[in-house]
Amino acid sequence: MKNKDADVIIIGSGIIGLASAYYLLKEGKSVIVLEKGKPSDASSYANCGLVAPSHAMPLNSPHLILQAFKWMFKKEAPFYIKPKQSFTFWLWMLAFVLNARRKITERNKIGKNNLLMSSRALFNKLIEDNNVECNWLSEGVLFVFLSKTAFDNHGVLNKKLTQFNSALQATPYVGEKLRKKEPAIHKNVYGGWLYPIDAAIKPDELMLELTKIIKAKGAKTVNEAEVTGFKIENKSIAGLTTTAGYYTATNYVMATGAWSSQLAKQLQVDIPIIPGKGYSITMKSPSLTPQIPCLLVEKKVAVTPFKNSCRLGGTMEFSGFDDKIDKTRINAIKNAAKLYLKECCSEKITEEWFGYRPMTNNDLPIIDFVPGHKNLLVAAGHNMVGISMATGTGKLVSELLTGKKPHIDPSFYQLKSNLN
Repeated sequence: MKNKDADVIIIGSGIIGLASAYYLLKEGKSVIVLEKGKPSDASSYANCGLVAPSHAMPLNSPHLILQAFKWMFKKEAPFYIKPKQSFTFWLWMLAFVLNARRKITERNKIGKNNLLMSSRALFNKLIEDNNVECNWLSEGVLFVFLSKTAFDNHGVLNKKLTQFNSALQATPYVGEKLRKKEPAIHKNVYGGWLYPIDAAIKPDELMLELTKIIKAKGAKTVNEAEVTGFKIENKSIAGLTTTAGYYTATNYVMATGAWSSQLAKQLQVDIPIIPGKGYSITMKSPSLTPQIPCLLVEKKVAVTPFKNSCRLGGTMEFSGFDDKIDKTRINAIKNAAKLYLKECCSEKITEEWFGYRPMTNNDLPIIDFVPGHKNLLVAAGHNMVGISMATGTGKLVSELLTGKKPHIDPSFYQLKSNLN
């Protein structure tokens, strides 16, 4: 292999880029991973790390859209739109609403479920085969509800999920049975549904371990290597100009998350992904920390326990690439947790963080070759379940680039599906 050349160059060292590198290396391909900043800049770095097939239902539902419109200009609400958004954003929102039609969501539910279920099984194998240390919690995720009405409504949803996929069956817990199952839950909470199929990891530990694994298998990783230009020959990418030099490969993967639309503009290609800002708070473990990862459903907050720490995360803020931590949003997460947990926060907060979720208008990722550029594959737009879909995406990327029969139907993730 010539200097700076590889079979595949992956742009982006978030969880999708790393997983793609892992599976390509297993197929015997040489790989270079380019990162425009540092690995800790990735939006996978400090989210709540859920691996959750239970999230198979598309976000495009009339109920969620109505709730979002009620919240959208309230800064303390789980969903917030910063005023004076661009015309591009409102076009995206219109497409999101149009994709809430039943025929579309029923199809997209299949695509979302396929990738989530694939990834869940592949996570087990990845961790077992490589002895990955990433705070793997595989006993389920508890969906917690303050009110009986919300609990019962979720029971209806769970019945639909179970009819669709029996592996998504959840177990109900109410009152003292709930607190016996998870003693950290506040007495004011009505009940919860436990999804045994779900799991959780500590994202930064997973990414560190994956980086070590792919390097040991021969991958080269280059930080501070922002792509500044593409060399095009015969409708293919011939090379990349970056801030760290010029790189060439046979194939290229754009695993650039929320920044994919910006990068694709250099190729005059429209990729309809916008940033949705999410926040997290990491703290030393309170004396009464949940032992089971929890979703505080009405307030859209996740709680993940780690070995010596605990993380709260949530909110969806559409404010473009605003790079400031909004204390109103941080406090909203803390206040939400107080409603559900006996001891929601310790005084030893170690990190307040935000990341940009790559949001598509149909709640499915884009895993497809870029029109007019036959050796460039985009793997981005995983919305709020990037960790959950990472391993299945990485395996599918390797199959598409090596010509192997895909293990799941790739037609759900075509770029044109996101241009409705």
